[in-house]
Amino acid sequence: MKLAVFDLDGTLVDSFADIAAAVNHVLALLGRPALATERVRQSVGRGLENLLREILPEDLQAELPRAVAQMKSYYMDHPVDRSTLYHGVNEVLDALGEKGVIRAVLSNKADPVVGRICDLLGLSERLELALGHQPGAGLKPDPAPLLGILEQFGLPPSECLVVGDGLPDWELAGAAGSPFCAVSYGIVPRERWESLGVSRIVDTLPDLLDIGIWNGRGPRAS
Repeated sequence: MKLAVFDLDGTLVDSFADIAAAVNHVLALLGRPALATERVRQSVGRGLENLLREILPEDLQAELPRAVAQMKSYYMDHPVDRSTLYHGVNEVLDALGEKGVIRAVLSNKADPVVGRICDLLGLSERLELALGHQPGAGLKPDPAPLLGILEQFGLPPSECLVVGDGLPDWELAGAAGSPFCAVSYGIVPRERWESLGVSRIVDTLPDLLDIGIWNGRGPRAS
C-alpha cells in the first residue's frame, strides 16, 4: 500500500467527550437534559447534521438547522478540550512516513474543524492531507471524496488502505474498491467486525505496522 487514509474520530482521536459536550451545549440551549457521552458516541460517524437528527426528539426536529449552526460554532471554539490521541498514533504516522507511505485523514466532520483538530493535536505535520466534509460534497460512505484523494496522488484504489472504526469507513472502502482495516477500540467492537467478515482488524493502532502490506514510494511521501 502506498496510501493510508484514516478516519479521525474513534480512529486517531478519542474525541467523543468533546462531541458530547457540543451536543449537550445545544440541548441546554433548547431546554433539554444532557446526554451521556456513550449515548452520543453511538450516533457519531455520519456527519454532524445526521448526529443531531438522530439525537433530537421529534418535537425539536424543526430546530435542526439552528441546532447544527449552534453546534458548529461551539465545537469550532472547543474542538479538543477533552480530546486525546489514541495510543501510538504519532509513532505509527511517523513510521509510515519513513516507509514513504502517504498519510491522509478523511472525516465527515466539517473541513475547518478537521484542520483545527489536526493542528492542535500535532497531526498536521505528520499528514500529507487532512480532508473534512466540504459544502455540497458527499459524506462517507460516498466514495467521491476518497476517489478525489486517489486522483490527487495518482494512485489506484488497490494501493489505498482505509483505516477506520465505523461502518461508514468500511462501506466507503467497499464503494471505492479499496482494502479496509478496522480498529476495534472506537465505535464498532471486534466481535461486530468479525461478524461482518472483516479480515483486517487491529486492537491498537501500532498493530497496523505489523501488517506486511506497506510499499511506499520513497523515504518520505511528498
